[in-house]
Amino acid sequence: MRAWAVYKRELLANFWTPLAYVLLVVFLLWNGGVFALLIQNFASDPEISGSRGPLQLLFGGSILYFLPILLFCPALAMRTFAEERRSGTLETLMTAPVREVDVVLGKYFAVLTVFITLWLPTLLYALVLKRYGPIDWGALAASYLGTFLIGAAFLALSILMSAFARSQVVAFILAFAATSGGMFLLGLGKYVFTEEREQSFYTYINLWEHMEHFSVGVVDTRHVVYYLSVVALGLFLTVRAVEARRGT
Repeated sequence: MRAWAVYKRELLANFWTPLAYVLLVVFLLWNGGVFALLIQNFASDPEISGSRGPLQLLFGGSILYFLPILLFCPALAMRTFAEERRSGTLETLMTAPVREVDVVLGKYFAVLTVFITLWLPTLLYALVLKRYGPIDWGALAASYLGTFLIGAAFLALSILMSAFARSQVVAFILAFAATSGGMFLLGLGKYVFTEEREQSFYTYINLWEHMEHFSVGVVDTRHVVYYLSVVALGLFLTVRAVEARRGT
């Protein structure tokens, strides 16, 4: 119940400030533009995408899918702890009868809810395409599952960086470095290293390949375990960071 109280407080704070609405508008304009571009290219040359449809290309086709996630996850989570520290409200929160794990979980699930809200309007794309042909709903559901898992992992790392930072700008920079460098770019080592052991490792953490699988309806449990492990590790370290903060 205490985590629920923190969750409601954080969710209200997110939607009370204009940042969430700015991100929502920019996010929808970006994805809408990408979707329109894919539809235009698909209509002019259907064979260019092979056996994949516009929705599958949207979720697993290019860097245009990953770029807003790489930018928006740090932006959503940067204020969770950094802003509280800057404004001095974190000390007040830490003196309340609430455990560190409740604070972390409440803040985390609040920003995760905002992230899900950003993606909900994109379901309209499927409804638009349904008027002109069949939709592979299984592949679409797997694509959203992959998106949710990547967002959950990115937000867990971003909220950890916010717990270390003293300002939102620093929190954003640290979170962007952790997600883009620590997860996205590191996985691209698959295309650099050639030894079998290295190939196996980088393939396991390659987000691009993961989403290519999700976008065609393939849900590999190893990918699910990987993202959930990142979430668990990120939240665990955030709890420890907050505990250290309370102890000082």
